[in-house]
Amino acid sequence: MNTQKALAEFITFGEHRDEAISVIVSSPADSNKTHYTLSTEVLIDVLKRCLSNEIDLDDLELWANVIESRDDIDCTEHEGFIYALSNSEQMGELNHQKLAQIVALVKV
Repeated sequence: MNTQKALAEFITFGEHRDEAISVIVSSPADSNKTHYTLSTEVLIDVLKRCLSNEIDLDDLELWANVIESRDDIDCTEHEGFIYALSNSEQMGELNHQKLAQIVALVKV
């Protein structure tokens, strides 16, 4: 699995997420090349899956931290949402009510 495929698998919470994590951890975040762009559809899908308890809140926070820290992931369009999800110290603890609010804001 190459880095681009691993990032896509990780970001979409795909079936081979664990394998993708090991690829991501062993590959540097290449700031000169974007390997994945976070789309609105993927962001909403992940948030809805978390709201339905398919994805754990702690996993969602880790997911947002990885997205925020990688230069090869373009999340510019959703940077504020990713920041809110990954910085519970500043934004308050993550819960389903906040996620529902974020989903509503993303859809706007």
